[in-house]
Amino acid sequence: MRKKIPFIEQMEHSECGLACLAMVLGYHGYHITLTELRNQFGSSKKGSSLYHLIEMGKQFHMTGRAYRAEVHQLPELLMPYIVFWEYKHYVVVERMDKKTVTILDPSSSRRCISKEEFQTAYSGYVLTFEPADKFTPQPKKRRINLLLIHILKQRKLLTHLLLASLLLQGVGLITPKLTQWLTDQVILKEDSSQWSVMGYSILGLYLFHQLFSLLRGYLIAKLQTSMDMSLMSTFISKLFHLNFPFFESRTSGDLIFRANSNIIIRQILSSRVLSIIIDLILVVGYAVMMFSLHWKLALMVILLCMVVSGTLFFSSRLLRKLSDRHVSAQTKTQSYLTESIYGICDIKILGAEKKVLEHWRNLFTSQLEVSQKQTVYTSVLDTFSSGIQLSTPLILLWIGSVYVLQGTFTLGQLLGFSALAVSFMIPIFSIVTTYSQFLVLGSYTQRLQDVMESKSEEQGGRALDDFKGSIELDNVSFTYDTFGPNHLTAVSLQIKPGEKVAIVGESGSGKSTLAKLINGLYAPTEGRIKFDGIAMEELDLNTVRRQIGTVLQETRLFHGTVLDNIRLFHDNISVENSISAAQLADIHEDILKQPIGYNTMISEGGINFSGGQRQRLLLARALVRQAKLIVLDEATSALDALSESRVQENLQRLTCTQVIIAHRLSTVVHADRIVVMKDGRIVEMGQHQELLDREGLYYQLYKNQMGSQQNELANS
Repeated sequence: MRKKIPFIEQMEHSECGLACLAMVLGYHGYHITLTELRNQFGSSKKGSSLYHLIEMGKQFHMTGRAYRAEVHQLPELLMPYIVFWEYKHYVVVERMDKKTVTILDPSSSRRCISKEEFQTAYSGYVLTFEPADKFTPQPKKRRINLLLIHILKQRKLLTHLLLASLLLQGVGLITPKLTQWLTDQVILKEDSSQWSVMGYSILGLYLFHQLFSLLRGYLIAKLQTSMDMSLMSTFISKLFHLNFPFFESRTSGDLIFRANSNIIIRQILSSRVLSIIIDLILVVGYAVMMFSLHWKLALMVILLCMVVSGTLFFSSRLLRKLSDRHVSAQTKTQSYLTESIYGICDIKILGAEKKVLEHWRNLFTSQLEVSQKQTVYTSVLDTFSSGIQLSTPLILLWIGSVYVLQGTFTLGQLLGFSALAVSFMIPIFSIVTTYSQFLVLGSYTQRLQDVMESKSEEQGGRALDDFKGSIELDNVSFTYDTFGPNHLTAVSLQIKPGEKVAIVGESGSGKSTLAKLINGLYAPTEGRIKFDGIAMEELDLNTVRRQIGTVLQETRLFHGTVLDNIRLFHDNISVENSISAAQLADIHEDILKQPIGYNTMISEGGINFSGGQRQRLLLARALVRQAKLIVLDEATSALDALSESRVQENLQRLTCTQVIIAHRLSTVVHADRIVVMKDGRIVEMGQHQELLDREGLYYQLYKNQMGSQQNELANS
């Protein structure tokens, strides 16, 4: 029998290669999660090449071979293998016959497609893997169940809810006996004296049921609230403490979807965790009572339930597959919509509304198609089970009437048994429904699990007290992933307290990466970064960052007032200090011109302010804490020459350490030191005139910029 490949869904847009490798490794008996692969080899923003996958395979003693092959040549290769797909993606081929191909697409699911469809998407390259001599299988590791942890936190509440639910379900055990007694002792004997007793009994059961139903509803609401708080607090806390690269490789729409999936998770958990326990107790209780009344009829009821349960259980694999596809389709649709709304300005400038709408409609249509299949399939199963439920009492009356006519069973016993059988089937079907919903739950929890298992930033460490502003980079190198090129190579730089250092170079030379390394957003692959002589890995990153005023190219404004944005998350900063920072950033006068000054509301991303105003507001935020170190990455690129000149004069008067990354070389001529970078390395260092005299790279950059400016003036 052919082994089945374990399906692993990619969680980042660029990790289809990693997911395919994990699937092939799993097929050969080496089970590894995407998170483990990511932590071992890093997360590439641009994906993996065939060579990278072969090199990764070597780490697990797998021999990989890449081929250029036509479709008709593929059956000659050993399956499973990885194929290049649509010139931008990887999928695993599990099976191929004359008309169909079964593929595992990490972006969606396991699919069976036609040979023609495969021919269209196949991009001509295939990668095979075979275990080498030293290959050692690795069994699946037990993962800590995220949901179980949160369920166990609510033990007290769950116990109270269990007791209330058991008392409530006890009514179901009384009803069959009451039916039997009413039929045999009252109706058949025509004993009207018992009618008032019967009426009081029904009223008592009604009041009992209502009281405990209300209590159970209250406890469920309380449980849902507690689980919401527990789940969301843990998830969001973990999310905010993850490494910065985690957010670079995932869309905001995907992360929002994961956070919102908490609602579905708690709805299923709060209604189904106790349900399965109660249902199991009821099934045993009802079964014992049925067998005590009539074992033949009881056996028939159990056989009917086994047929229905078996059908539903065997169908659960397809249900999980449809659920996974639906969640994946929802994620893609929401991610695209979020990205489109965020980039609405560019969409309108390009006049691309129709194309964006068409693409969204295609994604949404795919989501609805999967949702419709899931709904139809569930409806078919529900119809089958409800049909059996409807027919069972009639079948019992039909067969049971034989025993009544024979005198071995009273009419009251038959009606009581019928009511008991219906009560028995309800928890049976409830257990099957719970199982199906837990399968759906798995589609959502694996996305939460991906976040919870990802690597967090190092917490704790020494506090950076009385920071003087000294920075040292000691032979620092950095790469995003194991096989990617170095973005920084052997960078060594010492910056003294109060020194103003400018970093310049061509685009892609590593300037912005260096700024992020100083802020601890990236960790050096090699070498060390020190603050006042203390290595960054020994320090508490939060205390370091609180003493650095930073404006990166990605820094943005939040929805709120101007004042709130300047002193962001630092309410202890006075209004006077905020105004002083705004004056240093040359934005104070512009703020006063706004309708309500510093209380003017800023839209999300600051789109109701100009580009230059946004930059100066961000600069004011960096300056307001009077930090000992300021890191500015193209912080004045959107300013006009006059405003930029005023900002530069104000910065020049500050005594703090400054690391200024700039494209306009005219803004850094007064720096104490200018560091020139190329291809991730420092190639020159010195003062402005000194570097010009050397006639090296800085001289060429400066000459080209000055020449361009003169040409612009001549043509104006």
